[in-house]
Amino acid sequence: MLSARGTAWTKYGYLHGKENAYDPVKNPKGDVILTNAFNHDLDKNLLTYGEGYTGTLRLRSAMAKHLNRHFHPAQAIDAEEITFTAGVTNINEVCALVTCDPGEAIMLGRPIYGPFSKDFVMRTGVNLEYVSVGDTDQFSPDCIAGYEAGFEDAKARGVKIKALVICNPHNPIGKCYPRETLAALLKFCASNGIHLISDEIYALSVYNQDGDGSEKFTSLRAIDTSGIIDPSQVHILHGMSKHQDYAAAGLRLGCVITQNKEFSKAVRAICRFSSPSQLSMDLAAKFLEDEAFVDQFLEKSRTRLHSGRALTDKLLKEANIEYHEKGNAGLFVWLDLSRHLDLDEVNGDEWEAEKRLSQRLTQAGVIMDTGSEYRAPRAGRFRLMFTVDEGTLREGVKRLVSSHVLVMVY
Repeated sequence: MLSARGTAWTKYGYLHGKENAYDPVKNPKGDVILTNAFNHDLDKNLLTYGEGYTGTLRLRSAMAKHLNRHFHPAQAIDAEEITFTAGVTNINEVCALVTCDPGEAIMLGRPIYGPFSKDFVMRTGVNLEYVSVGDTDQFSPDCIAGYEAGFEDAKARGVKIKALVICNPHNPIGKCYPRETLAALLKFCASNGIHLISDEIYALSVYNQDGDGSEKFTSLRAIDTSGIIDPSQVHILHGMSKHQDYAAAGLRLGCVITQNKEFSKAVRAICRFSSPSQLSMDLAAKFLEDEAFVDQFLEKSRTRLHSGRALTDKLLKEANIEYHEKGNAGLFVWLDLSRHLDLDEVNGDEWEAEKRLSQRLTQAGVIMDTGSEYRAPRAGRFRLMFTVDEGTLREGVKRLVSSHVLVMVY
């Protein structure tokens, strides 16, 4: 199931560093390590290679316990299933490398997180196949027909798809996949012999809006895969970098969770090129181990997300700006500015019209990601990040209205 290069990397010995290191007080019977080029004039514990570059045992154990508490996996996650690198961006690239050989492809639904087009592609030789499900709800099991059609179309063109990647919760729409849809996606991947990689970095940034029946988060690992798919084909991405659940972008910590031992071997073999620092791992481990603080932190985060989203809803409705209203996860709102596209000035080219609208918004002092960057099926969509301070959010929406950029075009 791995790529040829991924299989080759499993032969390398770059796994976890020493987990039983000697310490005269804490571990006097531990191994005396005389191999690494430490500088002992610096901090002896945190300014060395430590346990290596795939995540300390302490951090992996803390993350495993944390995920077992919050993700409710069908089978408990073990520390040995977790590998850390310097951020989820790097984990994305590593997953592409170990699942695909050059020229092979990863499938993604549309719209989807825009920078995947860089993460999975820039240094890997891997291609991306974007699939649109048309008017079908992409969060319902009916979306499988679109994926099947996309898979067969790629196959007819000689494109070999090796993995399907989803964002759950979704970025940029901000919705969670229902359990039945996740099960259907697992069956689809099983029947086609491909990996399913679930990006779950916003798993704990779910805020249920009042009375709207929003879907709660279900991790892919919460699905019992017995009789559905070989668990070696299922991989979860999580982390503490970027702008995710823990608001700790500077730590640069991302991890992949998998029951596939060969997959882990291949990932760990190339993690030496993207090792997180011992300082970051120590800080993250201490954070995760303080369960009372983590629970308090996450509760406060969800409360602030809920209030921030409520304010955003209010401001957008007052400004008569259309958007996807059902999202209840993540840090963003998916705007629909299609009625403000001036198609006449671009001879009907909707994507050029979106580009020009984006330029006008920038000139008005409002910068947002465009739908084309996120592979939206239709032009005119923009991703608005609402997790800024209230004054900044109000100013941004005010500029959208007062600049007269969002004129009605028919």
